[in-house]
Amino acid sequence: MSTRAVRFSTEENERINLFLKENPVMDFSTLARLAINQFIESPEIKLTSINEIQKTKINTTEVNHGHN
Repeated sequence: MSTRAVRFSTEENERINLFLKENPVMDFSTLARLAINQFIESPEIKLTSINEIQKTKINTTEVNHGHN
């Protein structure tokens, strides 16, 4: 068995801690192993361009303002 290190941003670490708090039967090591093994079995990454994210935010803002 070996140990490896992973660096997380503050936001990522907060999301991980929240998930673990809401799912007490899971621990970090198990979560990490499951995620890595799942990625190895199905190595897919969904990429969204910054332009698409900005378009979505603009459209959502316009819709929300239209209903106020």
